[in-house]
Amino acid sequence: MDAGAKKKRRLEEGQRGGQELPVPVPPRGPDLINSLPDEILCSIITLLPTKDGARTQILSRRWRPLWRTAPLNVEVAINYVGHMSSYCSRLCSLLSTHEGPLRRFSLTYQLFGNNFQLVDSLLQSPRINDFPELEICSYNVLPPSVLRLLPLVCALHLGKRAPPRYSDLIFFPDLNQLKLLNCSHFPNLKHLTLARVHISDTALHAVLSGCPVLESMVLDGNIGCHSLHISSPTLRSLGVSDGVKVLEGKLQELIVEDAPLLEMLIPQPPSYGLVIWVIHAPKLKTLGYLHDDIPTFQLGTMFFEKMVPIISLPNVMRTVRTLALLTTPDLDLVIGFLKCFPCVEKLYIVSYTRMLIKNEQGYAPLECLDRHLKNMQIINYEDNSADVNFVKFFILNARVLESMKFVVRQGQCDTKWIARQHKKLEIHLMNHYVGALVIMSFEDVYQSDSLIVIFRGHITQELQIRFTPLKKTSLIPSFMPM
Repeated sequence: MDAGAKKKRRLEEGQRGGQELPVPVPPRGPDLINSLPDEILCSIITLLPTKDGARTQILSRRWRPLWRTAPLNVEVAINYVGHMSSYCSRLCSLLSTHEGPLRRFSLTYQLFGNNFQLVDSLLQSPRINDFPELEICSYNVLPPSVLRLLPLVCALHLGKRAPPRYSDLIFFPDLNQLKLLNCSHFPNLKHLTLARVHISDTALHAVLSGCPVLESMVLDGNIGCHSLHISSPTLRSLGVSDGVKVLEGKLQELIVEDAPLLEMLIPQPPSYGLVIWVIHAPKLKTLGYLHDDIPTFQLGTMFFEKMVPIISLPNVMRTVRTLALLTTPDLDLVIGFLKCFPCVEKLYIVSYTRMLIKNEQGYAPLECLDRHLKNMQIINYEDNSADVNFVKFFILNARVLESMKFVVRQGQCDTKWIARQHKKLEIHLMNHYVGALVIMSFEDVYQSDSLIVIFRGHITQELQIRFTPLKKTSLIPSFMPM
C-alpha cells in the first residue's frame, strides 16, 4: 500500500471514530518583522500608546528589551482628582526607569483649578532635558511651570479640545511678571500651537520674538490678541483662525511683514472678518482655505475682497503649487485664482451651493490647465448641474491632469451612483481630451457639519501644519497629501 492510500485510510478511521483531526499548520515563512533593525522596531513601539508599547515586551525575546530603550511617548488624561497621586507616582517611576529618550509628553487635565502636580513632577525629573515635545490641554489655568519648560522643548502645544468660550479659555500668564521676556528663554522652540488660549498682544509678540528658530505656528481660536504682526526669518508654516463669529476679543488682523522662508499659509475656517496682509513671502507654496468670510486678503501686489480681485495687475505668484478654496462651483472665480497662481499643481475645492451657477465655460487657454494642474479634489460634490458642469470643465480642459478625487456625503457613494456620475461627467471623453490615463476616485466620508481633512501632519515631509486632531463632527480642517 502506497503512502497516499495509508493517509486516506487513517483519515477515514479517524472520522469513523468521531475524533477531530488536527488542522495541518501551513509552513512558516521568514519572520520579516523580527528581522528588522532595532531602530525600526523602536520606532514602531514609539508610535503606539504608552500601555500598548509596554505590552510589546510579551511578544518574544526579541521584543523584550526594546521597550526600555525606545523613545517614550507619555499621554496622561486626568478627569478625577483621586487619580492625581497615582498618576504622579507612576509617571515618576516610569521616567526614572526608562532607558530610552523622552519624545513627547501629553497631559489632558479635565479638572478645574491649578493643581498641576504632574507638571511639577515632570520638572523635577532628571530626564527633563531629553523632552522635545510637550502638549497641555486643560481648563482655565496654565501652570507657570510649563513656561519654564520652554527653553528645553522643541514643540509646544497648548489649548483646549472644545469650542472656545470666554469663560473656559486657558489664560496665558503675563510674561513680564514671569520675567521671561528675554528671547534666550525659547532657543529650541520650533513648533508652537496655541488653541483656545487667552493671550494678550504683548504676550504673544513676546513669545514670537523669543523664538529665534521657530518653523511652524498654529493659532486656533484664541482671544486677547487683536492684531498680529509677524516678521520671522525662520517661519515656514503658519495656520490661523479667528475663532467663532460672535466671540469678542478675537484676532482681527494678520500682517505677515517679512517671512522669507514661509511656504504654507493656512487661514483655517472659521475666519469671520479676519483681514490678512502678506507683504513679503516670496517662497509661498501652499495657500488655503481661501473663502469669502475673509473680507480683505493681500498677497504681495494682489488684492482680494471676499475672494474677488479688486486690482487687475499683470503680476502673478508662480511659487504657489497647492491651492485650497471654499467656494460655490463658480468657474469665473476659480479661473480668476488660477490666473493669479498659474503654476498650481494641486487644487482642492470645498463646494457649496448658495445660488444657481451657469458656468458658461467660454475661457481662453490657461497656463495652469495646459501645463501644471495634475491633481484635483472636489469636496462635498453633489449630484446637481452646477457641480457637474464645473467638474466637466476641468475634465475637458486640464491637459496634464493625473488624478481627480470626489469626496461626497456619507452613504451616498454606491456602485450605481458612481456609474451615474461617470455618465454625467462624460469621463469616457477624458482620455480623448487629456491624452493620458486619469485616476478617478470617489469617497463618501464628508458630513454636513464637518470640513474635510485637506492636509495632515505637523512636521511630515512635504506639508508642515498641524491643527487640533480632526474628528468627523468637528470644524477643524488640517492638511494631508492627495
